[in-house]
Amino acid sequence: MDRVALIPRFTEAQIIFYNTKSDLIMEPEYSTANDWYKANRRGLKQYRGQWIAYTNKGVISHDRDYRKMKDAIDPSLSGLDYVIERIFESEFVDPVRFYPVRMRTLKSHDWQPKYEVLLKFQHTITVKMLVDSGAELSLITKQLGEDLGLSRTTGERINKAEGVGGSIEYLLRDIEMELDGHVFTAPVAWAQTDFCEEILLGREVVFDLFDIEFKQADETIIFKWRSQ
Repeated sequence: MDRVALIPRFTEAQIIFYNTKSDLIMEPEYSTANDWYKANRRGLKQYRGQWIAYTNKGVISHDRDYRKMKDAIDPSLSGLDYVIERIFESEFVDPVRFYPVRMRTLKSHDWQPKYEVLLKFQHTITVKMLVDSGAELSLITKQLGEDLGLSRTTGERINKAEGVGGSIEYLLRDIEMELDGHVFTAPVAWAQTDFCEEILLGREVVFDLFDIEFKQADETIIFKWRSQ
């Protein structure tokens, strides 16, 4: 008798396809890249510690090195066709367990308060930024700034800021942002230290223009535009 393989039935939206030439997650098409992200966020655990780029169809590039990730993206795509995000090592942490087993399992919440923002200078790039009320300024990496078209002028003085991981050297730039259809310009610290891999949405200008509500239980951030 031939063996019959029992295959669970899934809806189309539940099926995950794996490219045989890579480990990129490719999904049935969603309306937007953010819709894909919401539906498949748990599957991004395999990219912890990496930069990723994704569309409404799935992850199109990933690497621990930002430049390698960016260079692997199809050059025919524009900065509006995909979203760039860094998956932190601290995301998707396994539940913390205390023994004996009879005790209730405690789980740390692995949600990171990130929000999609369009950054515009000479070029436009869509990124997921970590909304950080503890940061005075928004912060982008050296490589991301270069991709936006930022450059350092001769003799320009480098500023220094203190962070949890130590001091960061940066140049201050005014960058146009678009958040939920609202366009504004905000000062951004463009990191000049290669080890800085944070992309932060800080308080300056942003927190004055929006009332921001964090709903961790729902894994949601609500930005409400304030009447000018």
